[in-house]
Amino acid sequence: MDRTHERILQAMAENLGEGLPRAIPLLAEKAPGLLLEHGRNWTFAMPEKGALDEKTRTLILLGIALATGSEACVKAMAHRAKRLGLSKEALLETLKIARQAQANAVLGHAAPLLEVL
Repeated sequence: MDRTHERILQAMAENLGEGLPRAIPLLAEKAPGLLLEHGRNWTFAMPEKGALDEKTRTLILLGIALATGSEACVKAMAHRAKRLGLSKEALLETLKIARQAQANAVLGHAAPLLEVL
């Protein structure tokens, strides 16, 4: 399928609605090749017929976005999750898991400190 940057922009706008990151239309205008590559990467990472269903993939991406501090991605995935009908409970559980992942990282990085105590 021919995936022009305009088609990718349209698909992302339909998929994410109000959650479309501001950078995406700017990429379409100023760096269309980069948007094309982003679209290819999305299709690779989030295949329609992958081992995981769409809701699970969305929750994983939301959790990673929360843990890495990507506000634009959190907003995009929150809107996507709403469109997919994910429950408030599923979204809050994802938040708890992301929070725990960050806490685990802090404790993991604390070894040098703990060794000198």
